Parts: sequence; C-alpha cells; structure tokens
Amino acid sequence: MPYFELAIRYSKQLELPDGELKWNKVSNAELHAYKLVIDRFFDFSVGESPIQFHSLVVDTSKLRDDLYNEGDRETGFNKEIYQLLMKCAKIYPGAIFHVYPDHRDTKATTEELRAILNAGCRKNGDRRAPFRRVQFRDSKKIICLQMTDLLLGAMTFRINGHHNRPDASASKAHLSSYVLERAGIRDPMQNSPIRGKYTIWHRRLREERSRKIKARS
Repeated sequence: MPYFELAIRYSKQLELPDGELKWNKVSNAELHAYKLVIDRFFDFSVGESPIQFHSLVVDTSKLRDDLYNEGDRETGFNKEIYQLLMKCAKIYPGAIFHVYPDHRDTKATTEELRAILNAGCRKNGDRRAPFRRVQFRDSKKIICLQMTDLLLGAMTFRINGHHNRPDASASKAHLSSYVLERAGIRDPMQNSPIRGKYTIWHRRLREERSRKIKARS
C-alpha cells in the first residue's frame, strides 16, 4: 500500500511532522491535523487494493477464560484475532493475506497463528493456505498500524462510554463523532453491514448464544 502510506505521510507532515499518530495523543491543538489524516483514509481511491477497516468487539465483562481458555486470557485474545481474520477470509474469497499485528509479548508464535488460520480455511473448503505471512511489526514505524489505532480509538471511545464522562476529552469526542459520521455509523453499539469501508462486528460469546437458544426453545 505505498500510495496510501505516502498520502498519510504527506497529510501528517503538514501539522504533525514528528512522532507517532496515536489516539491517546489526540488534542485540541492537533485536532485539525488528525482530521486531515482521517480524511485520507476515507477518501483514498488510487487503483490499488481497497483500504478498509474491519473490527471485532467483545464485551470483556462477559469473558469466561476460566471455562473456555484454561484460565489464560492470552488464549482468549488469540481466539478473537482468529475470528476477525477468518471473517476477512470470508469477505475476500480468493485473496492472499499478509498479517502484520502490532508487536506484543506472547507465548504463541506468529507461525502457529498462521498455521491455525490456514487450517480454519481448509475446513471451509479453501485448500490454498491463503494466510502466507503473519509477522509482528512496530507501530511506531508502520503508518497503517497507526491509522488502525486512530480508527479503533474513535470507535471504542463511544462504545466504552468515554464520551459521556464528565472529564471527557472534547477533542477526542469530536474526532470520534467525525470518524463515525464519515463511516456512516449511526450506532456503534450495533453491527454494521459485514462489508464496507469501516465495519463493526459485535461478537456474541458462547454463553450469550446458549442463552438465546434456550430462550427460543
């Protein structure tokens, strides 16, 4: 995605020449610059592969790692990454995937995750092993990961109710509303269409699905 990265870097250098684009750094003094960067994401239309943002939301208050993940939160987190990437495989049948998550300390290797993802694809009838590369990257050096942090921060600011706090950041509240409006998201607490420039998927956890099935029976 060289053209996209060049477009972001150009917008960034106008008012944010130094440092990392990061949701936690959004301030009133830099709000206009961050909006310019966000506009580049939504307006980018150079004839490359589409630039899209797909997210998975999990209510962490309902997680039961003790029941399903042998008490290991990392295992549960990796399962959610798997679910999101398998959704992407469903959205883009026939595509080849290179996955570059932000670096984090983990016991599981990226090669293990790649093997699990390709095994999941084989179960769905895809014998190509479409996940060709899964490698950690440093977000300080990767513009696309920085953009992901902004788009994700704008969404979670609303979903977690931070916009309603008495001490809520006015600049973050404004940028959050700006991102969601540009994305056409009226209510981030609801699922968006599965395909699109900016999508939100609220995943029901196992116990939630079980209760729903019982309620129907």
